[in-house]
Amino acid sequence: MRERYGFRRFRVEADHEPDAEPNTQRFECAVCGDAGPKVEVEMQETPEAQVKAEADAGIRAADWIADHRNANREHLTYRRVFTTPYRVVPGEWSA
Repeated sequence: MRERYGFRRFRVEADHEPDAEPNTQRFECAVCGDAGPKVEVEMQETPEAQVKAEADAGIRAADWIADHRNANREHLTYRRVFTTPYRVVPGEWSA
């Protein structure tokens, strides 16, 4: 009896399942590494509404910078961090 092995292809895609983690944004101080709170991006029905929701989340996330800057006057450089959940989806089998 011979054994037969197959290979399965997988693809990586953004996770839009109902139980997926939310998309988030936050800002980090590039000087000391401190980070503000994660702000959730609400999922929208249309691409235009999604762009607006992402911009609004970025504005809310940036509010942290003022407090951090006031406490650390020499910290002038920040980065915006986006988090998007992804998942691996099984595809076709090949021989």
